[in-house]
Amino acid sequence: MAPAITAEELLDYLVSSTRLMLWFARDWKRKNPGEPFADTIRQRTDIFRRTSLHEDHADGSAANKDNLEKWEEVVGMIAAIHEETLAAPDSSEFEDRVTVELMPYFRGRIDRDLRDYGNRVDVRNYQCGSLRYNLEPAEDGKRIGFHIANACYPESPFADPAYFPRCFLELFTQVEEKFGVTEIGTGTWLNSHPRWLALFPRAWHENLSQPGVDVRGHYGFWGQFITARKTFNHKLGKQMRATGEFPYATRSSWCLIADLRRHLCENFAV
Repeated sequence: MAPAITAEELLDYLVSSTRLMLWFARDWKRKNPGEPFADTIRQRTDIFRRTSLHEDHADGSAANKDNLEKWEEVVGMIAAIHEETLAAPDSSEFEDRVTVELMPYFRGRIDRDLRDYGNRVDVRNYQCGSLRYNLEPAEDGKRIGFHIANACYPESPFADPAYFPRCFLELFTQVEEKFGVTEIGTGTWLNSHPRWLALFPRAWHENLSQPGVDVRGHYGFWGQFITARKTFNHKLGKQMRATGEFPYATRSSWCLIADLRRHLCENFAV
């Protein structure tokens, strides 16, 4: 059994992932000079959810009015430090100074997140193991979207090859009964990961979109830097800094539920 994340590892995750997002934001601004830097921080990074101003667990979205107002002050601080360090040859000074300012907000999350991870709070709304389907189908009524988390923490959901297939089969049972849908789809960085793609039939591969370039501040992009133990994936972080690109491109796809069910039943021990 893999060990649970420690307080030291959690702090490293909060700091390291934030530093990567700061590096990304600086690089994005260089490539997109017309976009206000504060908008980049708000919309294309997930720094807010790394701070204690975000009141919910690590995967939630709750925040009160006072905290949102304080967050806007923090965004202003980050933008000001960015402006002051524009002449620096790299992002180190920018990252260092912002990290010092944010450290109290990082430390303010530690106890709460450790407790929530232990209680599986981050997957409390996942109806099918590590999968959660939307509560209503797409406008055409045929397709349901879904989301992915790790309900096997601190183990990997890929450790048991039949685990995700079982989750999908349960999901199909529920969404077909509730909504009468015939298609399933999602957008995620996992759609560039071989182990994930092996779960799907040819149609899913044929329907894959082009890599997403409109980076957003959610786990569809940033989730790839979280390990199964919820620590920071330093290997992928270094790769992104070296290449300037997300290691796994975010892509969308879909297929018929019947095709995916057949593929899973024929290829996995379910």
